Amino acid sequence: MRKILLGALALVALPSSANAAAFVNGGFESGVAIGSTGFNTLTNGSTAITGWTVTGDSIDYVGNYWQAGEGSRSIDLSGVGPGGIMQTFDTIVGVTYNVRFLLAGNPDGGPTTKVMSTVASGNLPQISSFNIANSTRSDMKWVPVTYSFVAGADTTTLAFTSGTQTAFGAALDGVSVTAVPEPATWAMMLFGFGAIGGVLRRSRKTGSARAYA
Repeated sequence: MRKILLGALALVALPSSANAAAFVNGGFESGVAIGSTGFNTLTNGSTAITGWTVTGDSIDYVGNYWQAGEGSRSIDLSGVGPGGIMQTFDTIVGVTYNVRFLLAGNPDGGPTTKVMSTVASGNLPQISSFNIANSTRSDMKWVPVTYSFVAGADTTTLAFTSGTQTAFGAALDGVSVTAVPEPATWAMMLFGFGAIGGVLRRSRKTGSARAYA
């Protein structure tokens, strides 16, 4: 019985499997080569950044032009004018997801406060802002931000949009999407607990039979 219990408990600890269309490239490291200026301006409809589609007017796909939040690439959500990016990925209806990302702002020009919107399809948007007063290209002062949403369908579109009406927008990097808790983990836990319950019931029945023997 001890071995069976340990085996059932081990099922709880199994890692969750990845979705077929999982969220990808949250650090923007995979994409078209960046030119000698240190950034590429990408216009509406561009898919030059792996997994993402450009929305609005345009964005800047930034390389060594300034300090990235993580890795070596990041995004200015305003290119020539205010733009954005979006990605569609698999979700499970009714499950809550946390979106975490790093926020800064283009320090080259005004306004001092950069504004951006984060929204997942079927949910309300979240407005975030960043003040560039103490930031420079070599020290962008990236800050972590969290946005939560509840999936209303088996796919969700996540969008980040500039709210700054100039070519100097909010900067974005290090995006991640995590279920709370991960659905596969819950499934394994329920299966494991069910197996334990079955073992205990069989054990009680066996004990009762022996008592009457």
